[in-house]
Amino acid sequence: HVPFCEELCPYCSFNRMVFREDLARAYFKALRKEMELYRDKGYRFRALYVGGGTPTILVDELALTLETARSLFDIGEISVETNPNHLTTEKVKRLKDAGVGRLSVGVQSFDDGILKATERYHKYGSGNDIRERIAATMGIFETLNVDMIFNFPAQTEEILAKDLETIIDLDVDQVTYYPLMVSSSTERIVKKRLGSVDYDRGNDFYMRIAETLSDRYGPSTAWCFSRKTGLIDEYVVNFDEYAGLGSGSIGYLAGSVYANTFDVADYITK
Repeated sequence: HVPFCEELCPYCSFNRMVFREDLARAYFKALRKEMELYRDKGYRFRALYVGGGTPTILVDELALTLETARSLFDIGEISVETNPNHLTTEKVKRLKDAGVGRLSVGVQSFDDGILKATERYHKYGSGNDIRERIAATMGIFETLNVDMIFNFPAQTEEILAKDLETIIDLDVDQVTYYPLMVSSSTERIVKKRLGSVDYDRGNDFYMRIAETLSDRYGPSTAWCFSRKTGLIDEYVVNFDEYAGLGSGSIGYLAGSVYANTFDVADYITK
């Protein structure tokens, strides 16, 4: 887990904080040390998923961390999350060279109104800008996934239909479509900036998504639709055990679920 973001989206309740380069570089160094600790204890891992936050915020540190993982373990599968503004030629090449096979891009919606309401427009550009960046990245990675969200308060059936049309036109390898999940920590700010969430209509939106995507995509989990068989859903783990590395990460080893400290400075110290 890489908890740093350039700015914090108002609806997000994941473990994250505003980016500070000095702290982030110390964090990546600690992350590599944690990998070594697992290796020294005899653990062997075959896959790596990097989430956030924004994992690609320091692509040089991330690339070094992925290379460290590959040198310590027999890693055959690497997935990384990113944001649309990081789909640059330089960053994409660094990720590809570091062994990333699946890149997951947090889009949420291509609608400019929703992008502005969620404070993403000024960070990542218009829906058309994002679409062009994704189109330019198609074919570089084994799997390009687009993360979307449904049931924003301002989202109409017409906006949802337009988002689905864009996804189908892009012909992305995989799309994960999550409902807007508002936690107690973000409830007040979501209501203030986005409005009240009508959960009763969520089922209708989901059925529209599943039906629209069914001709080209196979649903393998509740949220994940893929054109390929080797899909990865970040909420589904295909291994009997997994380690949680980084601040706020959760793992399951030796019959126990555990979480790392959510305090970044404390994590680095430990």
